[in-house]
Amino acid sequence: MALLLALVYFPTVAWLVHRWSLGVWFQLHGFAVFPIAIWLAYLRLRRFAGAPPTPSNWGFAFLVPALLLQVLDAALRTELLSAVSFFLIIPGLCLLFLGRERTKTIWFPLLFLGFAVPIPLLAARAIHIVLRHVAATGTAQVLDFLGYEVSRQATSLQVGPHAIEIADACSGFSTLTALLMVGLLLCYLARTRWTRGALLLALVFPVAMFANLVRCIVLIMLVAAFDADILGTMLHPGSGVATFLLGLVLLMAAERRLLAPPEAAA
Repeated sequence: MALLLALVYFPTVAWLVHRWSLGVWFQLHGFAVFPIAIWLAYLRLRRFAGAPPTPSNWGFAFLVPALLLQVLDAALRTELLSAVSFFLIIPGLCLLFLGRERTKTIWFPLLFLGFAVPIPLLAARAIHIVLRHVAATGTAQVLDFLGYEVSRQATSLQVGPHAIEIADACSGFSTLTALLMVGLLLCYLARTRWTRGALLLALVFPVAMFANLVRCIVLIMLVAAFDADILGTMLHPGSGVATFLLGLVLLMAAERRLLAPPEAAA
């Protein structure tokens, strides 16, 4: 069965790896999803050590739709349906081989695997456009406050003689999705009240937008100082990593404040 599944889903896994590796602007965090999910599942399943599994036929409730999606994708060649099928078949196999109790115990790691599925392109484009407008508007206002001669047309900024486009790569989309994943993981590990967890997740958007705004402002200030050629250096993709790290620090600081026990917060 393992060999059969490997043959069926090898092209799907290859496509996922390709999508994850498109660059720091897309879904680079997809590479971290599987190791984190496996680690969380291992921690939860340790308490069943030595106990024989009790397989559940409820696994077919996942397996059958997963295989139907795979057949449909073979005809449509979307790859996305095959990816959904791949992540749908995993809980089905867990039920068939591990049983209901073990599968119920690892519900979060199984749910967490959803972050590895690429967001459909149509939805991603719509989100990109909104985030680009947010970044362009905020950047223009801050630069104007700092004394730069700046004008904005939609998502294009004219800073002195330099015309700069806030493109998809500068929208903060990748930082937002990665921080959402981290925020959900922090809520799960903290095992706090859902109200505090919901508040932390609500902070993900402003934190990601603030971190990306800082990045856009710094890059445009560097362009104004040294010319637009600086965007062709490693500074540009490196700033994407720095944006995520800044957002991560801010989110973890908020997590320590919101999710810590009352005595620890005091």
